[in-house]
Amino acid sequence: MKTLIVNSYHANANKKIEPYVKLVSQHSEFKVEKDVNAHKDYNLFGYDAVILSGSPGLISLGIYPKRYPEFLVNLEIPTLGICYGHQMLAFAFGAGIKSGKRIEGYETVKILEPDELFKGIPNEIVVNQSHQEFIVPETLPQTGFFLLAESDSCRIEAIRHSKLPLYGTQFHFERSGEIGEMIIKNFYENIVKKRMKI
Repeated sequence: MKTLIVNSYHANANKKIEPYVKLVSQHSEFKVEKDVNAHKDYNLFGYDAVILSGSPGLISLGIYPKRYPEFLVNLEIPTLGICYGHQMLAFAFGAGIKSGKRIEGYETVKILEPDELFKGIPNEIVVNQSHQEFIVPETLPQTGFFLLAESDSCRIEAIRHSKLPLYGTQFHFERSGEIGEMIIKNFYENIVKKRMKI
């Protein structure tokens, strides 16, 4: 199994991608690629999954690689976007992104829909948050994504596409200890591996 980790951190990028690498490496071989190199013609042959990292970039201000949405909208293999990666995934499919109050620290997230990504996980989890932007809730239905989880500070904490194996979490599960390990295990065991058997 092989995973493409798309790194959207530009300052101190190697250090900041380490938590993602640590989690993914427990389940899959991987390659780290800069988001500026991800475009619609990127060759994903041989890859079984994609992980989209966070970033300090502000989508609402146009601070993202302009070819990145074309890469995202063409994904057909299991993909999991985190924070900025979650926002970019929804944005590529037509969601609005807004800037608001910066959210930092740990917060309770409520899981609203049963899903393979959260199998065996309590309906309420405490996870790490670090974001200033969020998906505009009213724009989510037009994207093909539906809501999986919410919190008091953010109405859209997790999403899943209705037809494609695409997921996103606003929270940073890669910084959330055991809960994060359970989520990434579910992603590979319940989503990636099952799709590989098709």
